[in-house]
Amino acid sequence: MNSLTRFSMKNVAAVLIIILLLFGGGIYAATLLKAELFPEVSIPYVVIQTQYQAPPKDIMEQITKPLEKAVAGLSGIKSLQSSSSDNFSSIQITLEHGQNTDKAKNDVEGLISNVNLPQSAERPKVMTFGMAAIPEYTLAVIGKGNMNQQQLDKLYKDVFQPGFTTIKGLDHVESIGNEEAVLTLEMDGNAMNSYGLMPADITRAIQSALRTSPVGGLKVDGITQMVRVKSDINSIYNLENIKVNTAAGDTLLLKQIVKIKAINESKFISRLNGQPSIGVVLYKTNGTNSVEFAKNADAMTAQWENQYPSIEFMSISKNSEVVQESINGMVKEGALGALLASIMILVFLKNVRMTIIVLVSIPLSILITLLIMAPLNITLNIMTLGGMAIAVGRVVDDSIVVIENIYSELVKTHERGESVIIKATAQVASAITSSTLTTVGVFAPIAFVGGELGDMFRPFAITLSAALLSSLIVAVTVIPMLAKLLVLRSKNIKHHDEHKVGKVEAGYLKALQWSLNNRKKSMLLALLAFVVSIAGTVPFLAKEFMPTSNSDKKLSLRVMLPRETSLDTTDQIVKSIEAMMRETKNGMGEPAFEYVQSLIGGGGSEAVSYRFSFNASATDGTNARELVDDMKVKIAAMLPKESEVRGSIVSFGGGGGGSGIDFSYMLRGDDVDELIRAAGMVKAKMKEIPGFLDVEDSLSVTNKEVEIAVDQNKARMYGLSSGQIIESMYSWLAEQKIGDLKFDNVTYNTKIMMDTSFKNSVNKVGNFLIMTPAGQVIKLNEIAKIRQVEGPASIPRDNQEQYVSITAKIDSKDKGGVSAQASQILSEIELPPGVHTELKGAAADIDKEFTNMFFAMAASVFIVYLIMVLAFGNASAPFAILFSLPLAAIGGLLGLLVTGESLNLTSLIGFLMLIGVVVTNAIVLIDRVQQLREMGRSVREALMEAGQSRLRPIIMTAGATVFALMPLALGLSKGTIISKGLAVVVIGGLTTSTILTLLIVPIVYEMIENTKLSAGRLFLRKKEAPPTPS
Repeated sequence: MNSLTRFSMKNVAAVLIIILLLFGGGIYAATLLKAELFPEVSIPYVVIQTQYQAPPKDIMEQITKPLEKAVAGLSGIKSLQSSSSDNFSSIQITLEHGQNTDKAKNDVEGLISNVNLPQSAERPKVMTFGMAAIPEYTLAVIGKGNMNQQQLDKLYKDVFQPGFTTIKGLDHVESIGNEEAVLTLEMDGNAMNSYGLMPADITRAIQSALRTSPVGGLKVDGITQMVRVKSDINSIYNLENIKVNTAAGDTLLLKQIVKIKAINESKFISRLNGQPSIGVVLYKTNGTNSVEFAKNADAMTAQWENQYPSIEFMSISKNSEVVQESINGMVKEGALGALLASIMILVFLKNVRMTIIVLVSIPLSILITLLIMAPLNITLNIMTLGGMAIAVGRVVDDSIVVIENIYSELVKTHERGESVIIKATAQVASAITSSTLTTVGVFAPIAFVGGELGDMFRPFAITLSAALLSSLIVAVTVIPMLAKLLVLRSKNIKHHDEHKVGKVEAGYLKALQWSLNNRKKSMLLALLAFVVSIAGTVPFLAKEFMPTSNSDKKLSLRVMLPRETSLDTTDQIVKSIEAMMRETKNGMGEPAFEYVQSLIGGGGSEAVSYRFSFNASATDGTNARELVDDMKVKIAAMLPKESEVRGSIVSFGGGGGGSGIDFSYMLRGDDVDELIRAAGMVKAKMKEIPGFLDVEDSLSVTNKEVEIAVDQNKARMYGLSSGQIIESMYSWLAEQKIGDLKFDNVTYNTKIMMDTSFKNSVNKVGNFLIMTPAGQVIKLNEIAKIRQVEGPASIPRDNQEQYVSITAKIDSKDKGGVSAQASQILSEIELPPGVHTELKGAAADIDKEFTNMFFAMAASVFIVYLIMVLAFGNASAPFAILFSLPLAAIGGLLGLLVTGESLNLTSLIGFLMLIGVVVTNAIVLIDRVQQLREMGRSVREALMEAGQSRLRPIIMTAGATVFALMPLALGLSKGTIISKGLAVVVIGGLTTSTILTLLIVPIVYEMIENTKLSAGRLFLRKKEAPPTPS
């Protein structure tokens, strides 16, 4: 470091040019960095989705289980979960972290390609999930004035949807609420029975008439031309007049037995503030700049609004807003923190020039950090921005120590040569190097933390470490050089009697003298403070996975009506709720909602008419959490019996856990009946637990099913097998796709099904006709019994084993505490034999990730100790410094308790950072003690003199860090929520550790040195003692 200082002092012009280049390069690098909400996180999931018209049990047996069996042997697989529901199978394969998901997807496609699935099942879709699976920008297209849904759909399909696909960086676009042209062919069951026709007869006739196929080649004038037979069905009229032959030899027209209707159909209904709308969700590709992506989308929608006055685009949510808030918050709070730190430094140094010199280290260190981030492809996101915001409070520390020591040397001597600056810098170079490396070293274990947690916090650690290392280089090069230019010949620096002691120093020396003379009492008081702080804070701290924001305004309300509710009835209920929400006022008599978006048909693997949801945003001055509770009560009063309503705040932080479920209690076992009985016991107990809302189990939602029990003896009499009966029933009951037909420039999604009036009761199902192999027509009820039964709406499986999960939402910030209490209560239930339990959700996530962080902290302590041992050249002095660590925990925990912050991953990162930060003061102190010991001072003399000379730089560095982090701790910007708890911990921990370190570390150091001295004397006495006469 001394060589770097000498170089900068001798090459002032070159260093100034380098500084200008770094400023310019850093600013340019900032424009190159991509901005996004979160760091790129590896999401090791592969999902298989299959559609097949069947109830959950059949889906599980015929679709899910065969596919599970096929992929169970996939290499790198961590777990296998599945869900079988009406007409839909979903299998999620979780891979070990680091596995190549694209390769796994290809392997899965190969493994399932030969699985024998029912013929009418759709081909399984295999998908992977990355950051591109996270919605980037959600907006609504609203039709104003007299524009109806059909006009809006046409404009969206012809103009907006193709336009969105041209946005740079778009991965894909999804729409909600837009309609498509559908041609429905409804077979008249009564007419078919009268003519002895089966559904398959009609389907074959249609497919035959529509068939277009090449039939070979024809040589014309020596040239071979392909011959194609083309269907002449080019209109609905021609389709209606397709001829169908009956078994009796009669010929019918299709319209005699089939009703053809052209309709506009939507899987969802979407409205915004009561107006017809289409919800649009834009997904960006990995690596695309969030801010630029949103700007491009906004520019396009603004152009459309000018072009089409009856159209309005409204932003529902976009990640770029949070990113921009984070950037603005970091700049604003970083600048405010720097201002507060500069005022504090100016108060101590009483020299404007020296204060300016110190402050140069903040922008310079940050800009160097940006230069380092660019080639490493680290993006600007809430984690890296948080790292830089935190760094503002730390990068001045090394510069303060250097400039303060330069100042002290100048006031102690009449010399004004460069040698004074070089000497002063060299005196503290070892200390600031050690202290910076220890702070950087604490983040090394994060590099080895696996999974999504490592991906999330690694950029934070790299960014902060780069800023700290940059500040170290700045402190030993730029600061001495600027001191030469601005301070060396300053007339404001007056000679000072180094033996003169100020009031603060005198008070400290008196306290230090007492502490050293009363070591046992002092240590006992410190120990008592540590124990009391742990016992008085930890039990009362809320525990959550990630911090949540109290300023969130987004609401989500989900409603489920009785399953028999029709689409029209659902729509009328939704309209009445919309009107109520739009008329709701806040406490100031103003509208409580900025907007109300309603979506009908969501909530499952397919659109269902009895489910709907509302997305809304509370206006400023409205308490969103109180509002959502109020809406739940009001909406519930407007719903029919057996309806459910749930509401939540769409939180920026996410508070619960990585799983997205607050509390989940999983029951496993071989006996399904025992699982159901155990689930009832657990569910009943969970409903009694305070803080639990929306308790439900995975089997509580049931479907009514029609069960056809075939009498095998009777079936064999007619020569029928179970497979033939299944195929016949499928043709009567299932909706079958004909394909896309284009008539009059309109492409229709065409499907054929039985008229609903012919299959709306169990008795009518019994009258379905079956053709036997002998050509005889019989009714289903002649060979089978038909009855209604109830079955689960969804059947979940984990690692090919069926389970029941009982879940709950936790209405408390202390999700970890409530989860732990509930787990203890549930563990006391005597469950049926063979039923095993597993805890998932927030508690499991918190336990897992907190354990990882505690291991990281333990590893960091060893790394810090190793760095100090290498720096000091012995193990005893660093051991004394380690005693400053528990002193930091006192303030960190008290800080969380006083501010009402929770114990979460970011606050734990704060404690991790404290391990490196708090030893800084002790290193500065003990390093000077060691220097004085080498100059011949006794242990007590060295401690007292070092305490006097290092008191001011220690208070200055700690104070600058505290003041710089104060704006973050206040949480003035929503975008800096990730940094708030971390800042609170560092401020509290640094405050108590600074005060106590100045007293406790000297005590421990003196005790160690006295012990070493006593041990040395004892060894010498034994060595010099005369031999015992024999």
